[in-house]
Amino acid sequence: METFDDRRSPGLTRRQLLRSAATLAALGTGAQIGFTQEGIVSFDERGKGVEYLPVTLEQVPLPKNISFTVNYPGKPPVALSGHYWYNAAALAASKKCPAIVELNPYRCRDGTMYADSKMYPWFAANEYLCFRFDLQGSGNSEGVITDEYSDEEISYCIQIISQIAKLPFCDGNVGMMGKSWSAINSLVVAARDDCPSALKAIVMCCGSDDRYNDDVHYMGGAMMLDNIEWPSSMWGWVALPPDPAVVGDRWKEMWTQRIRNANFWFQMWGTHQTRDSYWTRATVRDAYEKVKVPVFIISGWQDGYKNVAERAVTQLGQLGKPVAGLLGPWGHKYPFDGYPGPRTDWLRFITNYWWDRWLRGKRTTGDSDLPQLTVWLGESREPGRTTNFTDEGKWVAEDHNWTHRRREESFYLWPDHRLSRRSDSPAYTYMSSPDIMLGTAALETSSWGSSGDPDLPDDETADDRRSIYLDSEPLPRDLECFGYPTVTLNLECDKPRAVIAVRVCEVSPETSKSHLVTYRFYNLCYPDGDMAHPQPVPSTPFSVRIPLNITGHVFKRGWIVRLSISPCLFPTLWQSVEIPTLKVRTGALKGLPKSSLSLPLRRLRVDDAHVHKLLERTATAYVNPEQYITTTENRPASGTRTAQSITVGGRKGTLVKKVFDSGSSVLGGALGGLLIDQIIEEEIQILDDEPLSTTFSGNTVSIFSRGDWKARAVTQTRLWSEKLETGEVVFKYEASARAFAGDRLLEDKRVEGSIPRQWI
Repeated sequence: METFDDRRSPGLTRRQLLRSAATLAALGTGAQIGFTQEGIVSFDERGKGVEYLPVTLEQVPLPKNISFTVNYPGKPPVALSGHYWYNAAALAASKKCPAIVELNPYRCRDGTMYADSKMYPWFAANEYLCFRFDLQGSGNSEGVITDEYSDEEISYCIQIISQIAKLPFCDGNVGMMGKSWSAINSLVVAARDDCPSALKAIVMCCGSDDRYNDDVHYMGGAMMLDNIEWPSSMWGWVALPPDPAVVGDRWKEMWTQRIRNANFWFQMWGTHQTRDSYWTRATVRDAYEKVKVPVFIISGWQDGYKNVAERAVTQLGQLGKPVAGLLGPWGHKYPFDGYPGPRTDWLRFITNYWWDRWLRGKRTTGDSDLPQLTVWLGESREPGRTTNFTDEGKWVAEDHNWTHRRREESFYLWPDHRLSRRSDSPAYTYMSSPDIMLGTAALETSSWGSSGDPDLPDDETADDRRSIYLDSEPLPRDLECFGYPTVTLNLECDKPRAVIAVRVCEVSPETSKSHLVTYRFYNLCYPDGDMAHPQPVPSTPFSVRIPLNITGHVFKRGWIVRLSISPCLFPTLWQSVEIPTLKVRTGALKGLPKSSLSLPLRRLRVDDAHVHKLLERTATAYVNPEQYITTTENRPASGTRTAQSITVGGRKGTLVKKVFDSGSSVLGGALGGLLIDQIIEEEIQILDDEPLSTTFSGNTVSIFSRGDWKARAVTQTRLWSEKLETGEVVFKYEASARAFAGDRLLEDKRVEGSIPRQWI
């Protein structure tokens, strides 16, 4: 291992990311291999070409291990472990190259190297040094990780960038990139006052600029199930062992230290229920003026981070800072590897258009450039959970001035479940059901994972009927939309704390099925949108204006636009302490705007046809990862999500079960015959007559072995609510992690706690 020590320095998929072996197995599913004169091409089940980029092991060998020592005040120095891809000929000729670096806790060897091998060898073939590092307390790095995006983590990122820039084979120019976690820390580093001068540009895929309101925690101030599932996932992730092939005999000591010092992250996330300084310390949403380098940002309509791509392009563009964005049809994936399709030939584009420009000073021009914001507009379609399809639609051109071109198409709430363009609606009151709303057609409203399982929302009709729902007439023409649909509601609520789920669907003229287009959860304790200062829900009629999640969509002629409103949506929205009676008022109400839905219509642009033609003819292209990691499957991967009726003590309820079986695979090549076997199970339960009965539990069993070495990690988590004798309602949680070296118990960590439920 190459080690560089600078002690003078100053300072899956979300849940699917855990399923490393499952990811490996899924990557090859259903593929056929063909040979053409241009080289090897794989074809998916629809027969669309996927080109393997021309990279060989002779050009880009297996990555080399490397570590850097970093420092943080009040803590001992730690060594962060990683590896780097390189161009063999360039290094042999002592050529200095620019570098690209990514840092996250997702285990850059057995966790992400297979997926990384699809793209980083391509950058390396183009004479970039490509570094992947485990953050502190993860993978093969020393130390302990205690939270997301801590000051300690960001300090280490800055030190790593500075040390890479000083390597004898680096030319001093560094780019930072990544997906999800590493997208977020890239943006945070770029906006820091101590952003290193060596950092020249970033690429962020599927990341957030607002940890509180646009992440897995509190959408619109309402707590999501993800705020509980994600700390459960990370509890299992940080409990995994270092690899003795990298760290040697220290693996037991390192493993024991990280488990002994681990904490269950819901303790922090559940304590900070409002948008306070805990969340804003690593939030760039209100500080884009501090961003010091060019930003390329990517997301997809099925991802949980779609709002951020538009926001970054708009705010940075208005500030005159270099920025570009891409919003595609896929989930939590890169454009060359995403689903649903269509995919794009993104790797060649980002190398020539972005990295060459900002890390090498090569300015590209010509008709291959994309607009400042490239957007996929999907069309009305039948609902379905699978992501294994190619969306119908078109690519269009937008930029940071898009809001100035937008116009609104308003529908007003009328009696008889009607949405009408007429604004003279008579007075009428809709009342929500007193029953708990089971939104089991949407076990995942958005994916912070791969969006690869059957996790898209299914037919929403049954959920719509249990909600306050309103339908438009069949559309007389297509409505081409881009932006944030906005709902204005005049409400009455009989509880001091309440949340609502607002969904916009489209109803098929052929099947009458309801397809979810966009949605938003919203905490009514923030009627003015200020999520730092909650207040009890008003006891008198009040108005709330809720921008829904951004969408790029064409509502087709003949389809029906549907608006659905409910005070609960199990399991994706965490249940309120009490089920409120919610009243929605139509017509004129003194001093309040009328209840309505506004769709953001876009205007056709001259550049639309060019960008669609440019991307329509491109195919998916990436490096063949089997050159770097071979896989031998012992047990196939599988995954299920089910919802079923249950009876507990004579009381009826619903149980949602999620099983992620990664299978069992032996990883060769760079991982030297490492066996990984992992199963993750989650259960979310609620009783029909008791909102406080919502309970989450998660269990993970992970096995790693190579030769005589064997390690096993077993984790369990559970979270629920209780009402105390004082009347106070609290969250209760417990988590355990057991580490086994062979069959011997090495460490047994248990935590438990209680958190007052104040505003959720």
